[in-house]
Formats: sequence, structure tokens, C-alpha cells
Amino acid sequence: MGKYTQWIEHKGVKILLVNYAGLQDEEEYMRAIDEFEAETLSQPKGHKMRVLVDVTDSVLTPRITERNKEVEQKAREKGIPDSPTALVGLSGFKMAVVQALAFFRPDLHTADSVEAAKDWLIEQPIE
Repeated sequence: MGKYTQWIEHKGVKILLVNYAGLQDEEEYMRAIDEFEAETLSQPKGHKMRVLVDVTDSVLTPRITERNKEVEQKAREKGIPDSPTALVGLSGFKMAVVQALAFFRPDLHTADSVEAAKDWLIEQPIE
């Protein structure tokens, strides 16, 4: 698997872990998003996956936000639906952005720790 994205198992359930933790350089963050995009788009049409995103101590810029929206759009165009997603490491502005998104995406969840995020994700139904 890649440097930023890997499949993990928690209590017998597969979760895609996207590790943006500590990314302070926008260009490196963009490479990490590219890796996440490649893994997402490699999934078959209609496939839902459980996704854990760790953004602890990472930057959030308009360019990063826009790039994430592009990945979401490309996935939808390929027929890959939104999936349960747990985010760890949010505070301040990042938390406000996610709370705004959660209005449209009830499958978004914020967690205080990676373990709590994993526990929430395995409880989410995937059809």
C-alpha cells in the first residue's frame, strides 16, 4: 500500500486509513490526496468503503479543500458512493468545515481518537 493510504482491519472489518497527520507542506498533502484518489478510484462501481482520515496537526488550505472535492466528484462520476467516514484530529477551522459538510453528508463523523473512529466505523452498515 502507499505511504499515506493503507487498508487496515479492525475487529475483522476492513477500513481504509488515510493518514494526513502532520502534513504541513501543501505539495506533500496534494501527493497524499493523489494517493487517496488512486485507491478510491480503483474500487469497483457501487463499492462503499469505511474510511478513517487522520488530519492531526495538518494544514488545511483552499487548494487542499478544492482537491478533496474533486476526488469526491470523480468517485461519484465513477459510481462509487459516499462512504462512512470518520475524521480524527479536527479543531478550529477544520472542525467548522466538517460540521458544515456533515449537514449534507450524515455519514461523516468526528472522533477524538483513531480507536474511537475505528469503533464507530465498524458499526456503520455498508450495503
